[in-house]
Amino acid sequence: MKSKKWTITMLLVIVLSLTVFAGIMYWMDPLLHYGTENDTFTYYEYGEMYSNPGIAMHYTYDAVMVGTSMIENTDVDLCDELFGCKMVRLPYSGGTTYNMKTILDVCFASGNEIKTVFWELDEFQIFGSATEPRYPLPDYLYRMDHREDLSYLLNLDIFYHYGMNNILGTLRGEMRSAERRGETLTGTFGAEATLAGYSRPEKSASICGFYNSALPEKVDANLCNIEILIQTHPETQFVFFMPPFSVLYWDAEIRNGTFESTMDGVKYALKHLLEYENVQIFFFQGEKEIITNLNNYKDYSHYGPWINNLTTQYISEGRNQVTKDNVEQLICDMKDTIYSFDFELLLKS
Repeated sequence: MKSKKWTITMLLVIVLSLTVFAGIMYWMDPLLHYGTENDTFTYYEYGEMYSNPGIAMHYTYDAVMVGTSMIENTDVDLCDELFGCKMVRLPYSGGTTYNMKTILDVCFASGNEIKTVFWELDEFQIFGSATEPRYPLPDYLYRMDHREDLSYLLNLDIFYHYGMNNILGTLRGEMRSAERRGETLTGTFGAEATLAGYSRPEKSASICGFYNSALPEKVDANLCNIEILIQTHPETQFVFFMPPFSVLYWDAEIRNGTFESTMDGVKYALKHLLEYENVQIFFFQGEKEIITNLNNYKDYSHYGPWINNLTTQYISEGRNQVTKDNVEQLICDMKDTIYSFDFELLLKS
């Protein structure tokens, strides 16, 4: 009899403890799964795979920016000012078109009237996986199905990595709102640091062709992810922009024997996207003053926030816009810039 009573008591204690913990998690809502920042906290920890769906579903906005780590330093307030919008930014480091489509599906299901999607589009997306994210996603957060809420409310990992960091950040007096936060690229910017971190590949003896390889099929699969959104939401303007990787990125492509096939794939993708009336494209990969100045970078691809600001300004001015009439010339000019650049002199300096 005592054993039965002890068992019932322990079960009640366990149930009560779990209920209290779930209640605390509901009150804290560290990943904004229920949608409102808790006024108790001045600081919100950011984890793009976990935090993005809550922001996408519950915040009020009419523009969204998606992309890889290349948008992590984008100034959302500047975008609001230049484009006359209310934007949220939802980056995925190294993200694929699968990542972008997944989060945009949440955005379009949110009830917000999305006038513009700003989409940073790079080679990692054009040639990457169309069916998998870069890193596994917590699918239950993206489904927004409250029948699965126990996976969130009883999640010790989320409590430890996000809830506790929100508490500690608030106690330290730090301020970072959920809506305007986002990751910030850190590291040392400058030519010296960029060159020090560059490992130049051995020169390949072979050249990878685009049309005699599996690359067109990869690009088509990724275009399918993009085009289904464009077609399903004709009322939304899709603004794609290709970021200005440094010349070192293209040096690696040349030495790997993939530069020509990469540029063929880019041209192939851009031509397809230009067929849609609700699409604009901006091409910064050939912006010579940016890509040849390694002081703008911290590695061979990631640039500083001043370049994010500059490209944002250019888009607002309509500069570097791709059209059916100039796409061939833009790619040709970019290739001329890279082929004429003196890499040997740069790397010996």
